[in-house]
Amino acid sequence: MRKLLFLVGIFLIHFSSLAQSDLDLWLWPNPGLPRNAASPLFQDSLSLRPFEVHNPIYLPNRINEPLSKQYQFDLPEGNSEMEFWFFEHGNEPIGLELFVGNQVLLGLWNHQWQLGNAVASQQKWNKRFTHLVIQRQANTWTFWENGKLIRTQDLVSNSDQLYIQSYLQQEPYFNLDHWIKHLAIKANISNESEIQKSFLAHQEWTQEGIRIPGKLHFVAEPYLYAPDAESMNITVETNEKSNLFIQVGESIPFMNKPSPAPGTEGVQTFELKGLKAGIQYFYQIKGKNQAGEEIDSGVLTFKTPEPAENPILFGVVSDTEARPWVNEQIGQKLWEERVDFVIHMGDITDGGKENNKFEWTQEFFPGSSALFSRITHVPVAGNGEGDIFWYKYYHPQANELGAYRYSNGPGDFYVLNSNEMDELQPGGAQYEWLKTQLQQNKADWKFVQMHHAPYSSDENDYGNTWEGSSTWGNRKLQPLLRLLEQEGVDVMFFGHLHTYMRTFPLFEDQVDEEKGIHYIQLGGMGGNLEDFAPARPHFSTKNFRGFHYGVVALTSHKFELKVYNADGSLIDLMEIEK
Repeated sequence: MRKLLFLVGIFLIHFSSLAQSDLDLWLWPNPGLPRNAASPLFQDSLSLRPFEVHNPIYLPNRINEPLSKQYQFDLPEGNSEMEFWFFEHGNEPIGLELFVGNQVLLGLWNHQWQLGNAVASQQKWNKRFTHLVIQRQANTWTFWENGKLIRTQDLVSNSDQLYIQSYLQQEPYFNLDHWIKHLAIKANISNESEIQKSFLAHQEWTQEGIRIPGKLHFVAEPYLYAPDAESMNITVETNEKSNLFIQVGESIPFMNKPSPAPGTEGVQTFELKGLKAGIQYFYQIKGKNQAGEEIDSGVLTFKTPEPAENPILFGVVSDTEARPWVNEQIGQKLWEERVDFVIHMGDITDGGKENNKFEWTQEFFPGSSALFSRITHVPVAGNGEGDIFWYKYYHPQANELGAYRYSNGPGDFYVLNSNEMDELQPGGAQYEWLKTQLQQNKADWKFVQMHHAPYSSDENDYGNTWEGSSTWGNRKLQPLLRLLEQEGVDVMFFGHLHTYMRTFPLFEDQVDEEKGIHYIQLGGMGGNLEDFAPARPHFSTKNFRGFHYGVVALTSHKFELKVYNADGSLIDLMEIEK
């Protein structure tokens, strides 16, 4: 309660200082899905698109990089103040420059501020965030970083036009509003104490997972998972206490009465029972907070799992991690395929432990919820989920060890938590659970999905191959692989390494085209890209470095995998027939 009161106090102080704000933008620019799939969940007003200059004027840039985009803003006449909240998680060099009229005010390139002739290292809170305040009083400009004064300089300009130029070419699909999460421009000047309180407020909002202070919004948009063919669970969370209701039907307008969520705060799960297999349903979630402010998901759709005799089409991804903009791009491609569901091999986040909720609410959900509010998500826990606190919070289908089974069409999917490596040894809880499950299995196809790599052609995760040898994967998983061979598993999917790699069919570590299991690593939905060893190990048949995703078409007798890069170009094709 003390923390909440502190946050409210900061919130009131900060927003009283913004009472005369000329501009106050919170930027979460996921455009959502196209055409008839558009939803009010995703608003272009949460982007910098309205300020983009489509025919950029010439400005004397100092950063020697290709111009990505130029944006224009009006500054108040006389004194003015600009406030920025930067959120940076990728590992490629990016930059921007601010101009007043045609005079450069500030540059930022690859974590280095350029202030006049001075260069200073960018400081970050929690390794990701930077709070910047720039003040103009007559011809004197002051710069505050994370609540501290870092520079005062003179710049004479009669212009009230602010231009921001971005240099983002080395980070594909990245826009300036993926980097700047808050931009405010106002006429009044804050004092040192107010600037420091604003910095603290931004920290609090980030830690609480809040995207837009003072406004009721989803911090976890509707999120689908299907326990079985006759049910669907939809998880959702708002930033404050709310009364939420859902309506569901096979057509619209809905004929049934709204059903309430089980609670009013924190994550809420709507458990839908008695559904028909392989059917498209419509749903809509609405609600109000205690002040009467309304929230509405718009009408969305989902499809229940297919019966065993029907073919299916499913997506395969992993390691969404650090790049919501890549998640958006690949989500669009998977939507265009109209996959039935998506399996995810973990590292949903890069470090989403209990004290890092923002990696879920300000990275994963903003980047992926356009897709997963309509397409069922079947994830595993990766090392990026850390203590799996938030993984279990948003995925109540997982048992205490993070393992479960999912069935759809002719395939059964066994989801393992490879963070608990000891539990995957003979006698371990997950090992014995999986053994029992596989022995009872009657599906045409058996798939195992987990995060860590039983086989790998990576350059340095299992030994530095530029200096010596490698174990070519995690050898602790070998007893588990013998179980999979014994019980007739067809394919194992995994991630962890941020590349694509497919093996020949393997049995007891050797290529065996009759009895072997195919091991497929798809680790390219957003994590920092990795690379391969200089020499190919004997088991590897395909390597690709770049962001990517897979689509599997499955019938009772045929498995067909197509793998695409993030632009949608085919990079691999494989088939298995029974």
